[in-house]
Amino acid sequence: MSWLYSELGAPPAGDRSRLEVAICNVTAELRNCLAVLLTGCNELVGCGMLKDRVRRLVYESLSLDIRKRLACSLLNDVVQASSKDDIALLEYMFASLDSAQALLEDRIRQIKFSGRTVSSRRTPMPTWLMEARAPWLSLRIDPVAMPGMISYEETQYYEYIGTFYEGKGDTIELGPWLGKSTRHIVRGLQKSPFFANKTLHVFDDFVWRSSWMDRYAPEDLRPPNHANFRPIFEQFVQDILPNLTVTRARIADHDGNENLPRIEWHNGPIEIMYIDCGRTIQVNEGWFEIFSPAFVPDLTLLIMQDWRTHRDRPRMPYNETLWFTNAHPEMELIHEVKEGGIATFLYRGTR
Repeated sequence: MSWLYSELGAPPAGDRSRLEVAICNVTAELRNCLAVLLTGCNELVGCGMLKDRVRRLVYESLSLDIRKRLACSLLNDVVQASSKDDIALLEYMFASLDSAQALLEDRIRQIKFSGRTVSSRRTPMPTWLMEARAPWLSLRIDPVAMPGMISYEETQYYEYIGTFYEGKGDTIELGPWLGKSTRHIVRGLQKSPFFANKTLHVFDDFVWRSSWMDRYAPEDLRPPNHANFRPIFEQFVQDILPNLTVTRARIADHDGNENLPRIEWHNGPIEIMYIDCGRTIQVNEGWFEIFSPAFVPDLTLLIMQDWRTHRDRPRMPYNETLWFTNAHPEMELIHEVKEGGIATFLYRGTR
């Protein structure tokens, strides 16, 4: 065992004894699995059996600290032993570790922020992050038959979160595209008695950008590049137009919106804001600058549709949502879906 201890350092007595027992057990299991293979058993079945037994006998019997040190030791060994002939292997490992980083960050957020209750609002709001028990997952949603870019879980979430509306401020949607999200948002808000006689304020530049919008719309629906698609939006939300106040304006400079006025807000406090207008620092700081003076500490909910895109691998330079929220500690994470991009933040005020 001395070679192993030289790699890991001297583990605590309890871990040391468990490690020695686990290695002895694995040695015995290796002999058993080899015997199975040598007697003519299918190789894949034998290897699967070996993998399961190694995981059970080694990983599950050791502390997380020892597992971490074993993994780091193995990684160090691969890096040090590699040569120019192993570049493809190293690139594969780098991509795998980069993906693993997203999973580690997910778990850290889940442990830090789940299982609390936000009690500053009229209705206490439990926090849920990427959990199978999240209450919105039990909702049965009537499908909206139209083009859209949102997942089923996101439709469930929109219809869930609107029920928490307390009538203490306005509601806003930035970036509705053709209106599928808008319809689910209004459904959720209408479940709250405080939304009666109110409207959802919808903002967009309504500029069609063929380079990425075409792929989400049927061919007969696609207008020319940089055309105004507000009439198409209003066609899809015609039955709920009385519940909307629609404004065409730009949040930040983007191709095709150079001649539009910048968004303004003079209507007072904002209670819920649904944000799906871009992923860059520039566009997110754009809406924050305009609307944040109307945010109410411990009340305003900021629902960022694309927040989880920072997890995408390979990384894309425009997925800057995590950088944005890290720069705003006054935004406290309270909800995160698992299938989709939504994360919701409670505005806590300047800290």
